[in-house]
Amino acid sequence: MEVAFAGTEVGFGRALGADIQLPFPKVSARHARLLREAGGYRVEDLGSSNGTRLGARRLAPHAPVSIAIGESLDIGGVEVRFEGETVDTHAIAAGAGTGTLARRLVHDIFAACPPAEFARLVVLSGPQQGRELLLSASGRVFKLGRGEACDLVLPDEDVSREHALFERGAGGIVVRDLGSKNGVEVAGEKIAGERCLRDGEIVRVGETRLRLVDPEDRYLRQMEAAVRDQPPGGASPEGAAEAGKGGAEVAGAPAQPAVLSGKADPPSRLPAIATAVAVTVLVLALGVVLALAFGA
Repeated sequence: MEVAFAGTEVGFGRALGADIQLPFPKVSARHARLLREAGGYRVEDLGSSNGTRLGARRLAPHAPVSIAIGESLDIGGVEVRFEGETVDTHAIAAGAGTGTLARRLVHDIFAACPPAEFARLVVLSGPQQGRELLLSASGRVFKLGRGEACDLVLPDEDVSREHALFERGAGGIVVRDLGSKNGVEVAGEKIAGERCLRDGEIVRVGETRLRLVDPEDRYLRQMEAAVRDQPPGGASPEGAAEAGKGGAEVAGAPAQPAVLSGKADPPSRLPAIATAVAVTVLVLALGVVLALAFGA
């Protein structure tokens, strides 16, 4: 991503409003910052719980050090490479678009999850009560209506043949009215065109009510709640454990945005996988002990 410097610095953290929001348990609310100075660039750890590494070196808190173009940072298990500044500016202004970045990071992680972690629509009432529609494919359009070609066929007299569509993408899940006769309601209000949905919201088409289950959105909310509940500056173990469950407009941006690219550290993505591996190792170890005992 490209992000414009807000004055002379760009901040990394888990808190809402961070210039680059990284929604992961090991990232502190205010974790680190990149500073632009006359002689170049420096990076500073802001007293984070899990530290910041520049290459193989762990940085001392509140002690800025020089960083060169092409060097990589480890910020709470997220690898970030600093690529310097560009002449062109299609940058995200400080604080803008970070929610989209956070959602995209979480979306990429959940793309590797089992099907049980995919978003889905659950029919709460109507002729198809109890049925679910799995929104498994990112970028695919899922249609609802009375027509047999729809992904979810609703034999509801008040539902049009092609009534509405749902699309799951990096920015969330969107519902769009397809020009239906009776419209689409979200949380009791009729929508015009399309609307981005949140986890748990109720969508009504005709006499059919559906609830959206979106694990990605729920994860982001847990991250935000953990940041609000923790003391400033750190990521508490309790907050990390609880979280484990589960172009923008440019306004007055400088002409030379900083360019950074990053990827999340795979081992920190899915606590459930770590648990499964630990159990498997324990069972194998027990088997080896028993085999040795009976063999002796």
